[in-house]
Amino acid sequence: ADAVLTNDGKTMYFSRMNVGKRNRARADKEGTVQLKIYKATLVDSTWSDIVELPINSDDFSTYHPALSPDNKTLYFTSDRDGGLGQTDLYKVEIKGNNSYGEVYNLGPKINTEGREGFPFVAKDSTLYFSSDGFLNLGLLDIYKSDYIKDENAEVINLGAPYNSGYDDFAFFIDSETNEGYFSSNRLDGKGSDDIYEFTIYECKQKVKGVARNSKTLEPLAMTTVQLIDESGKIVGEITTNELGEYAYDVDCNKQYKILGSKPDYKDALLALETTDEHEKVHEADLLLIPLINDNEIVINPIFFNFDKWDIRPDAAYELENIVSVMREHPNMIIKIESHTDSRGSDSYNMKLSDRRAKSTRDYLYSRNIAQERIESAIGYGESQLVNECSNGVPCTEAQHQENRRSKFIILNDEEN
Repeated sequence: ADAVLTNDGKTMYFSRMNVGKRNRARADKEGTVQLKIYKATLVDSTWSDIVELPINSDDFSTYHPALSPDNKTLYFTSDRDGGLGQTDLYKVEIKGNNSYGEVYNLGPKINTEGREGFPFVAKDSTLYFSSDGFLNLGLLDIYKSDYIKDENAEVINLGAPYNSGYDDFAFFIDSETNEGYFSSNRLDGKGSDDIYEFTIYECKQKVKGVARNSKTLEPLAMTTVQLIDESGKIVGEITTNELGEYAYDVDCNKQYKILGSKPDYKDALLALETTDEHEKVHEADLLLIPLINDNEIVINPIFFNFDKWDIRPDAAYELENIVSVMREHPNMIIKIESHTDSRGSDSYNMKLSDRRAKSTRDYLYSRNIAQERIESAIGYGESQLVNECSNGVPCTEAQHQENRRSKFIILNDEEN
């Protein structure tokens, strides 16, 4: 028998076969035993006062009772005349004192030419039921509708894993905990009809890590860590604690970038691709390269085109690190040195490097660094090589690159 209890647990509505005296099944003229809905009352821990509801008949079945959250409406399945299909869903007002209102068919938004049954109303007033009359995954499928709030609401197939190519029915969910059950005769069960338990949750993961100085690996407190989604939108911004730690909750099956930034350090950027494993934790340390090393601001080499001294876009990108350090230290004064390798004549290299040094200085001026904060910008050509690769000495490209360098030397920083 199907059964449903009122909120106070004292009244039960249930369906069973039509019975006569001695509780024997009673058939109609065609030999069919109809189902009927009854009400029982709990008296001294015993269900008694069993009463047949007036919505029943010996000529058709009435079954699958379900209650609205306020217990004032009874929903049920019936094959009575006047329906839209083989079986339909109906509702009736419960007035109390064994009195009931008129029976209403739930209408063509819910009922089809096929079979509707197994109504259930969750605490949030969502109506769930099974049907084989909609476009579905096969046989009986489970559907939901906001019919109780809006009688014109669309019916939604719950889809997999609730529905299969077999019969799926008798759905129940606690809408507060998102835990529930349903029945199915799908092939992976232990018998004909099995009960399946489920929990609905939003797949979430976590990413955590430590921001560190890339040279010393010491943790960096007060590092800003931004979480950026695949559209480029910043969806989170936090600051590392005294241990350099950060953590974010992230969605499953998404792509993110994690950007760590701190004054006097180069930004660190990581890519993160989450999976579909609920509560997986990703470890992602951020290694920030320090920009100040002793008395020098150190950046990646800045490159110039052959025989040119204008600032290329990639060089401008690197020079922005100089700009950020000087803005962070408003009293800092520097000098710029530009050096070349030994290839080419000494005088040519001296002139070219000097033009490049002054071009670099002028870029910083264009970024609103005050002129008095750059004491000098001088090219030294090949006069200060850092290795043995002087004129006529065979060297690799990497060895020559060591000599092609720009230096940003800190002369004074009153804050320090």
